[in-house]
Amino acid sequence: MAPTRVRVAGGLALVLIAALFLATNLIVQVGGAGLRLDLTERQLYTLSPGTRSVLDKLDEPVTLRLFYSATLSNQFPAIKTFAGRVTELLDAFRRAGGGKVRVEIIDPISYTLTEDEAVAAGIQGNDTPSGESFYFGLVGTGPIGGREVIPVITPDRESFLEYDFARMIVSLTAERKPVLGVISSLPLDVGFGGPMAALRGQSHPFAVYSQLSELYDVRQMAPDFVEIGSHVDLLLIAHPPRLGPQQLYAIDQFVMGGGKAVVILDPNAEVAMQGAQRGAPPPQTASDIGPLAAAWGFKVDTEKVVGDGDLATKVTVAGNRRPMDYLVWLRAGKAQMNPADIVTGDLSQVMFATAGAIEKLDGATTNVEPLIETTANAGTFNPVAVRMTGNPEDLAKLFKPEDRRFILAARVTGPARTAFPDGPPKVDEKDQPNPVKPGETPAFGARERAQVKDGSLNLIVIADADVLDDRLWLQDSGQGAGRQAPVPIADNGNLIVNAVENLAGSTDLIAIRGRGPASRPFTVVTDMKKAAEQKFLTRSQELQAKLQATEARIQELRGGANGARSGAIVSAETEKALADARAEVAATRRQLRDVQRSLDVEIERLEANLRFVNMGLVPLVVALVALGLSLARQRRRRARRGVN
Repeated sequence: MAPTRVRVAGGLALVLIAALFLATNLIVQVGGAGLRLDLTERQLYTLSPGTRSVLDKLDEPVTLRLFYSATLSNQFPAIKTFAGRVTELLDAFRRAGGGKVRVEIIDPISYTLTEDEAVAAGIQGNDTPSGESFYFGLVGTGPIGGREVIPVITPDRESFLEYDFARMIVSLTAERKPVLGVISSLPLDVGFGGPMAALRGQSHPFAVYSQLSELYDVRQMAPDFVEIGSHVDLLLIAHPPRLGPQQLYAIDQFVMGGGKAVVILDPNAEVAMQGAQRGAPPPQTASDIGPLAAAWGFKVDTEKVVGDGDLATKVTVAGNRRPMDYLVWLRAGKAQMNPADIVTGDLSQVMFATAGAIEKLDGATTNVEPLIETTANAGTFNPVAVRMTGNPEDLAKLFKPEDRRFILAARVTGPARTAFPDGPPKVDEKDQPNPVKPGETPAFGARERAQVKDGSLNLIVIADADVLDDRLWLQDSGQGAGRQAPVPIADNGNLIVNAVENLAGSTDLIAIRGRGPASRPFTVVTDMKKAAEQKFLTRSQELQAKLQATEARIQELRGGANGARSGAIVSAETEKALADARAEVAATRRQLRDVQRSLDVEIERLEANLRFVNMGLVPLVVALVALGLSLARQRRRRARRGVN
């Protein structure tokens, strides 16, 4: 009877376990839809607090329509996997949006109305081997008729997709273009020819300025401005003129009050020399922002120009056809960019000319995070020496590498105090701000506005005004007649546009940073393989050296033997030496093969151990635990029987 009761009890236990499993699944499906546990190291499937804040502030619904050629995706397994992560991210937006984010996924099959819809929406098609077009892009529509498009979603942008989608939603719900106030001594809006030359087509705005004008409501600040209107959302301070106390105070209060700014300073602005004219005062080659930089925790020394032996641009000079390194014209590549920052993560190359260096001041309360740096093979020059030394070879003789990296561009954030702790500066009557009209919000710097003495900074600082120079990063296409659209040869324009775009967004949007890609290499396996290869590398090199020495000896012996054949009999010693050398070559080659075979066996053993750990160890542990529980239960039963 006892065994029968045990079997019945065991059967009932299995039934209860199955019922509990089904009930749990039903509860989760009905009441816990959307619940997920993200165990990835970088929280790849968890929305950042900044994104959640953007979604929480939605008052009206937005619609995100993903055009994805799912039917054709089997031809591209990597894209199909990537598309799965994109749809998961969009679904996370939908769930976190609380009904305010609608997501539609459309398969634009060739020669159908859905393909026509994708093309009309601005989604870019890519040719496939089958001759059909593959579409993978996103279209967003807002409550007030706004429309944003990402024509192609590419895997190399994966780290920043959350930012891209959040920025799209912010743009769709914005009621107006952000106002960008420009403070600059450079004629960004008309070019160096001036307004009249621009009207005649002989001068053109800087390309970066034209790009920004398409995206923002750009307002040039008057040279004698003494306040910054409350309607200004963001400042672009690009190689500013020498600013007066009231102007510096207005900028200080704008930033202390939560305003963002892109600040571009330069110890030797070559771009400013373009407008130099005979008989006119010399152009302003250096720029600074007086006490503001120190209050914000950094400095750009106007007496230092950065040179780099590894990033130097090759140039040719008159009378010398041989290209030489011009140490102060730098090509900063991806290795010099901050890959985790939205501004630089997608850039490939930025050109700098006689740039300065950004340094964090001791005791600063702000954080200076590098966006672009030099290599360690870098040093500094005096700007006067750079201007006086025309030959790159002569400049190279003055170069003294300092074995440290210099910051060329940085993000400056964190708490700071005003540069005017004693209150607004005392200025002449002509420099006083205009009285505030009744009903108007006082401008930054206005006497009627209470001074803000503490604030949280959001700045991007670049230590080179020449990044704005079209000559440095654009090249004429040289096709057809008339002025052709120039072709970018570097990402200078994207650097400035990215910086402005990032800071023009809300504080929530700025807080969203890039994250690592979902696909990650097997670094443990790679490291183990490298260790195994290193283990056999020394022995392999010894055998290779021995093989080369033996083959050289054979050549030497052959030379002696050939000379002997011409007039004498080859000695027995020579013949024996040749035979021994050939045997040694054969033996050495066998040893090399054995070493390579041992390496392959070692790597296969490592992979087999990993497969066992990943696939066999966990089930084995579970089985051992189950066996232990079973044995313990049997002991308890025997103990109970003994008691009874």
